[in-house]
Amino acid sequence: QHESTVDLYCLGIIKSKNVASLRDLRADHLPTLRDMLEVGPKVIQSIYGIAKDQLRVFVHYQPQFYHFHVHFTRLENDVGCQVEKAHLLADIIQNLELDSEYYAKRNLVYKLSLKDKLYKIMSVACVKDDEKKEEAEKEEAKDVVEDAKTETSG
Repeated sequence: QHESTVDLYCLGIIKSKNVASLRDLRADHLPTLRDMLEVGPKVIQSIYGIAKDQLRVFVHYQPQFYHFHVHFTRLENDVGCQVEKAHLLADIIQNLELDSEYYAKRNLVYKLSLKDKLYKIMSVACVKDDEKKEEAEKEEAKDVVEDAKTETSG
């Protein structure tokens, strides 16, 4: 085993362009996912000499690009496998076996960088939502004051 394989990081990309991310997976994708989990490590072992039990096989959500892909890394390499981002392919397969719509229904927690476009979009939406709430609270306060004036003058 060559020393340079410690930082091994391979991607398996599906041919179908209809699956952008984890959210799009359904039970009918199970044969493809099982193939990726079985064939990917075999290819890596034949090329790099790394055994299947030395690999971490996972998917990111949110992904770096929206064409479904699977990450294959050495266990020693922890890049990209943080709990807020990585989902083990074996777990994904099991979840879809339990419920074909699992990832369409499931709330998924994920971490975003402050520089991420999605973070910026969500921040703007939150600010606008906060401004709307603040305006509604001001209107409600005005109504309470008006009601109090009406009660005291009547």
